[in-house]
Amino acid sequence: MDATTFNQTINVRANLTDMNQQLHGTVSARLPANRHYTCFARNVMFMTLLCLACHSLASCSGSAVAPSSCPAEKDILSTIIDADGTTYTVATDGYVYKTNGSACERVLKYFEPGFEDANYVRRGDTVYYTTPQGLFPARNSFTETWDRYGAFADIFIQAKEHSDRFWNTMTLQSPLAPSVSDYVALRTCILDGTCSFRDNRLDVVQDPQNAANKVMKFTAVAPSAGMVTSKASIESTTAYFKRGSELWFEARYFFASALPYSIADFESGWFDQSPGPRIVISGGAFAVENKFGNKLMFRQSAPVPIPIGTWVTVKIHVVFHEEHGRIELWQNGVRILAVDAPTLPLLIAVQNNIEVGISATSHACVVYVDDVRLSPLPL
Repeated sequence: MDATTFNQTINVRANLTDMNQQLHGTVSARLPANRHYTCFARNVMFMTLLCLACHSLASCSGSAVAPSSCPAEKDILSTIIDADGTTYTVATDGYVYKTNGSACERVLKYFEPGFEDANYVRRGDTVYYTTPQGLFPARNSFTETWDRYGAFADIFIQAKEHSDRFWNTMTLQSPLAPSVSDYVALRTCILDGTCSFRDNRLDVVQDPQNAANKVMKFTAVAPSAGMVTSKASIESTTAYFKRGSELWFEARYFFASALPYSIADFESGWFDQSPGPRIVISGGAFAVENKFGNKLMFRQSAPVPIPIGTWVTVKIHVVFHEEHGRIELWQNGVRILAVDAPTLPLLIAVQNNIEVGISATSHACVVYVDDVRLSPLPL
């Protein structure tokens, strides 16, 4: 298979998942309430790894409320009661049901049953993604510095031989690329080299405090009227964290002025709206939010302010479990948060997507990131 054909196989799943975000915007504000999952770029090789999942998310497009019998007790994976007292159940058929008295309404397709068996295989102790080009190993461990890159595009997996790279897509949602189709088209032409950034952007630049060091710079303008958020982020969808898995993530951040809302997300791309925990900023301090269910927020009891204009190291430890998970958060080596709580949207979830940068902001901001580390073992 030549490089052109190889790269063209990337396209399908991302378009479907991004459209899925738009289709479920209203319902997800109550149940999953999570951000879009972005996985499309013609020249980003690893999207091939997820092509086989395109059919699963294509089925999600039929999300109109439909009368249906309630799922049997044995088929219920999770039950959620929202702030209005409305009960939702998630069933093994992949649908979310809204309870109305003794009846139910099927409101959206949350996942495709059998997604894991259809997209992963295990060989000994190693888990692989199945792709049209063969097996690609899942990676729960990497260390990323930016010194080896000449430009931002060099960080992305764009061919099969780029096994030493970790990132495979980006999201630049902004006033000049507000819709899914807009920012999908934008990132495609940027990575193809046929266009450039509009307003939000990514750059490999000098460290603002050390000219000898290279770092990644994320720039986002404020969202325009009608937009929920602005974004400038990169993603790696090669992870494989399941129930009982432990995730350790650490990175250095430099906030030039204003603080964004979220800076690192640990998601499942196999579920509608990519649910999972994420590191957020609340009241000028780091916190953790679950982007699923009732969107639980975990804040510090004695908030430590985030410094502006200097580097700060953030580390998180997550034990994934739908009921009995664990979250720990550190700032500059000092633990600032520890809580036992749900951390997995469903017991069958696979958290495969690591997003870093400005993953959500309501105002203009600039963030520098360096020394990103991911591991299943303590950092």
